[in-house]
Amino acid sequence: MSTTNTRPDKLAPALSQGPRPTNADTTHEEGIMTTHAPARPAARPIPSAFTGAGKLWLSTFRSHILNPWNMAFALAVPMFMYAMFGMTDIARTTQTGCGNVAGAMIVMMTTYGVILVGGSLGATLSVERTTGISRMYGLTPIQPWVILVVRLTALVALSAFITLITFSFGLATGAQMTPGAWVASAAVVIALSALGALIGLACGYTIKGENAYSASALVMVMGGFASGMFIPLEAMPPFISHIAPYTPLYGAVKAVYAVAGTNPMPTAAWINIGAWALIMAGIAWWGASHDTGR
Repeated sequence: MSTTNTRPDKLAPALSQGPRPTNADTTHEEGIMTTHAPARPAARPIPSAFTGAGKLWLSTFRSHILNPWNMAFALAVPMFMYAMFGMTDIARTTQTGCGNVAGAMIVMMTTYGVILVGGSLGATLSVERTTGISRMYGLTPIQPWVILVVRLTALVALSAFITLITFSFGLATGAQMTPGAWVASAAVVIALSALGALIGLACGYTIKGENAYSASALVMVMGGFASGMFIPLEAMPPFISHIAPYTPLYGAVKAVYAVAGTNPMPTAAWINIGAWALIMAGIAWWGASHDTGR
């Protein structure tokens, strides 16, 4: 029986190389062992700023349209006020440029209703800020301005649904306008709902707690009276006529009168709508950016 002895000088090179690496590729070329480092995993793609925007839009829309109290308020207020001012013999028989006074009244009251619905965003945001939900948005890729746009468009879509119902109610109770005037009025009402949503967003992002909705409701109720939405400015004290062009809803009232063929749209009304929309959008954007810590 023979024993094979391994010479120390042959073991030295192998021992000097240390233990073989694991999880690595090795190749042998002319007695030389080469180690290749494992490939790095591919980098994850950067999430889009719109990630989750669709779900947030659907959640905002559902939270309002499936809330029976919210929808009852959104529909009952304009219908009840139209019944008070528009469902009279004088309103049905008095003609305007594109129909009768009842038609102009249903458009006016619907405008006020969708603006009030936009103000309800203040209550929704106050709950989110109190419970800490809004701060969780800071941990997601979605940007503050995307959140504003998503909420704004969801409320505009809801306003279109409300407009369809209230206009149908007006048609069934004696409101009259030309087909073109009905279409133009619907477009104006839906567009003006964005102003109410911006007011609600501005209040909701800058005022905490239940005070947010109270603040937005105060702006809309006082703005409605001061702008001549319920009572003509000519029938109110003179100082109201002087401050009316500076109130948030003055442009909305003049837009409804213009589309109903009652009075032309003055330049001051266009400036009023644009200025208040920019002011409220700026406040809302600042509040959203500050609230999420960005």
